[in-house]
Amino acid sequence: MKTYELLAFVRYHAWANDRILTVTAGLSDEELRATGKFDHDSAFQTLRHLCDVDWSWREFGIGNKVGETYVWDHGFVLDDLPAIHAFCLEEDTRLRSYVQSLDDTALSESLDTGPDFAVPRWLILAHVVNHGTQHRSELARYLTECGHSPGDLDLLDALVLKWPGDSDD
Repeated sequence: MKTYELLAFVRYHAWANDRILTVTAGLSDEELRATGKFDHDSAFQTLRHLCDVDWSWREFGIGNKVGETYVWDHGFVLDDLPAIHAFCLEEDTRLRSYVQSLDDTALSESLDTGPDFAVPRWLILAHVVNHGTQHRSELARYLTECGHSPGDLDLLDALVLKWPGDSDD
């Protein structure tokens, strides 16, 4: 995979995250924290999980192996929706900057994810985007059921929009 190709997916990931979080703000606190609705119990916990996965895999990619800890174990406070949204916007900018810093050789470099297992860096980053798609789909379904559809989260539609973090230059 080429850097510019992966960057298109990372930019879409940021746009879709922002869209889901913006629409989620329309939920009541009861709807946001209702349990038993998702793989990670509630919409709130699913959003925290998304932030944690994006952060931990980016940290892994830059050489900071955070192990079995969570982003909130490292001083980041994600205890309400505005904090999650703000962190997500910041993390999406960090992820985009990280991908932009990688050349094609760095993307192909294998990273050890276990004692006898290594995968190319680009595959880890593609996993982050695909993982986000899985959970955003869960959230979009739930938001729609609650009367707050986020609309289409289509990559091709998103390409014509201004991406979060883009300058007006």
